[in-house]
Amino acid sequence: MNIPDQPELVTLTELTDCNLAEIIKIALADEGIQCVIEGEHQAGMTGALPIRLLVGDGDLERAEEILYRHTDSDEDKQEPTESE
Repeated sequence: MNIPDQPELVTLTELTDCNLAEIIKIALADEGIQCVIEGEHQAGMTGALPIRLLVGDGDLERAEEILYRHTDSDEDKQEPTESE
């Protein structure tokens, strides 16, 4: 029996927030990209251990663009203070 080639999974990002990981997974699914969350069931260790979001290697570039859109915040765009 032949098994179709499965895409190699690559790490899109690592997080410590399982809720954010789920939000990103849903956003990726809305764009037709399958995502696997590795480490989401940390048995009460949320925030202590990394959670990896994995996507197929052929979807990585598009997934990075979607990730950027969903995690880009105004905090990243603040002007530096005078002391910086």
